[in-house]
Amino acid sequence: METSIPLSVKRSRAPARSRSRLLKMLIPLAFLLPALALYAVFFIYPFIFAFSLSFQKWNLISPKKAFVGLANYRHLLQDEVFWISLKNSGLYVLMTVPFAIGIGLLLAILVESLWRGKRLYRLIFFLPVVSSIGIISIVWSLMYNPQVGALNVLLRTFGIQGPNWMNNPATALWALAIVGIWKGFGYNMVLYISGLKSIDRGLYEAAAMDGGGRWQQLRHVTLPMLSPVTFFILVMSIISSFQVFATIQIMTRGGPNNSTNVLVYQIYQEAFQFFNIGVATASSTILLLIVGLLTVIQLRMSQKMVHYQ
Repeated sequence: METSIPLSVKRSRAPARSRSRLLKMLIPLAFLLPALALYAVFFIYPFIFAFSLSFQKWNLISPKKAFVGLANYRHLLQDEVFWISLKNSGLYVLMTVPFAIGIGLLLAILVESLWRGKRLYRLIFFLPVVSSIGIISIVWSLMYNPQVGALNVLLRTFGIQGPNWMNNPATALWALAIVGIWKGFGYNMVLYISGLKSIDRGLYEAAAMDGGGRWQQLRHVTLPMLSPVTFFILVMSIISSFQVFATIQIMTRGGPNNSTNVLVYQIYQEAFQFFNIGVATASSTILLLIVGLLTVIQLRMSQKMVHYQ
């Protein structure tokens, strides 16, 4: 015979269950709250504050701010230096990203094919990644010296007169790109080595049984299996290249004739040299939109080009 539960007991159990479910939801939130608070303070609030400044006129010194609407954006669209810096940023990305990825992949394959000395070569190629960007910039500036620099001295031994790397608008951006490539390929190499180690050896054995040589194995096994790593490196490399600043600040200061002036350096100039904070934050917003749009495009492309199995 079934025992009926009094209605009053059922009603008392319902709030208890609700409180239990609420408690289960609040406990994870309590653990996440410190991280969320830090994220809000150091990321969300600065973004909202900077975006609001892009519609205002402020010199960073005076406490007064004046709302100017879209005037800062109109100023940028009419500013020749902004368009030059935007073009230089795009060129710098095109100069550095493909070479840094290609060299990183090539070195990863070569290092992993060695029988001995793998750790030593990994260390040597990774050293630029962890080296001080200030020291790197100074050393490369000395190497680019037109008279006593190592590069031109080397070229003169082959009877070639080297260019004035840093003071020639035709070569200055390439000189900076070489530094960016040199500093970045070691990081890509380490990521590719990790990806190579995760590839199932059985795939290579199956390809060899089907008559596939080294080139066919590279094309049909290695590269497709490395596509998730390549996608990650591509996204991070593009973002990093758009953010280049230290080498330009130390080596060229945007010259000669704005030939190495990129968006981040132009933002720095507007904010801390000309004290046009509104224009600087407007330029920052445009840079954010460009990087965000490129990332979305890459995410869409990854659905067809990235293979996870």
